[in-house]
Amino acid sequence: MRRMRFPLLAALAVCAVPAARATDVAMCTDLGRVTIELFDEQAPQHVANFLRYIDEGFYVGTVFHRVIPNFMIQGGGHDRDLGRRPAGEPVPNESANGISNTRGTLAAARTDDPDSATSQFFINLVDNDGLDGAASEPGYTVFGRVTDGLDIVDEIGSLPTGPGGAFPTDVPDPLVAVTALARIPARQSYPGLSRPDRLEAIREQITATIDAEDLLAAAQWFNAYHADCGEMTADLRITEATVALVTERKPAVVTALDEFFRLASPRHGSWDIAQSLYQMVVPDGAENIIAAPSAELAQLAADCLIDAPPALPDGATANLEEMLDSQALVRSFLAQSEDSIDCLDERSNDRELSSDQRSLLIRAHNDTVDVMEEIAGTFNDQIAIFRERQ
Repeated sequence: MRRMRFPLLAALAVCAVPAARATDVAMCTDLGRVTIELFDEQAPQHVANFLRYIDEGFYVGTVFHRVIPNFMIQGGGHDRDLGRRPAGEPVPNESANGISNTRGTLAAARTDDPDSATSQFFINLVDNDGLDGAASEPGYTVFGRVTDGLDIVDEIGSLPTGPGGAFPTDVPDPLVAVTALARIPARQSYPGLSRPDRLEAIREQITATIDAEDLLAAAQWFNAYHADCGEMTADLRITEATVALVTERKPAVVTALDEFFRLASPRHGSWDIAQSLYQMVVPDGAENIIAAPSAELAQLAADCLIDAPPALPDGATANLEEMLDSQALVRSFLAQSEDSIDCLDERSNDRELSSDQRSLLIRAHNDTVDVMEEIAGTFNDQIAIFRERQ
């Protein structure tokens, strides 16, 4: 049977700033909750950039990959396997905003290019005014400050460090991941309830709004749940992925599904649904990767890959024996391709895969389908041409 084609399918930091409108966000980590006030007016482009990543769910599952005691902790760019997450376009430097890199402030990490900041950030463990720059030399843009949870920041900053992944040093042990990063609503939901009761009430609201098919409201309740650092089960992650898909937030779909695969096992009742959702939103590559497998794909699934498709006859000149021989070769190739797809699907179910690895296997699945469709279609065309000669 032909395969379905999936479209790729502590004390507050001291920082002298003028009174201004501020967006507050909550960063939930393996060690606890950190709240951050963003400087919307003093660093508007950096704040807008940071909030875009937050709204896409980009930071969920990222880790603090660089820790230097008595200096800073850095995160926002690498996952639990220390694989790099692809970031968006850089933003212009805004370090001349009068805000210093004092203890507890949030600043944008960058390269030597002052205008190269993307998703990565760092939190200053001490006063680092040497990072502020000068009139002739831009510094590191401060765009927020920790208002609660500085003890969590200090705990991360005190972890032992060493080599890890591609980094020769400064990687903390253990890695501390961001489990949620969300805007804090202007008004807290159910302020009169204890936190456990409040989280239960929010979960009930998520269910109620989904039942009422009000998915935008469900997304807002999920945000409130994340802002309160509610525990996310595999069932909640697959629900969140579905809500994000319907509300057209595809990056958030991928993040939720990555977390689902981390939490669940292939025996979970929604595993196949999660696989299908993932295949719907993972972008396809421009070139067919089956024709020339990369070294990474070969390492992931060398035993799943098959030989090149057979050469097809020219129906305008081939004789009956040549057509029959080709038909047997095409049938054999299509059968081998079916086995290859089964192998790739089984391999992509590995919950230890990174999002990039899973994406690569899904692309291989879809490209195999493309090759099968092309071979079958072209051969049928040649059969039609051959029959017209008879």
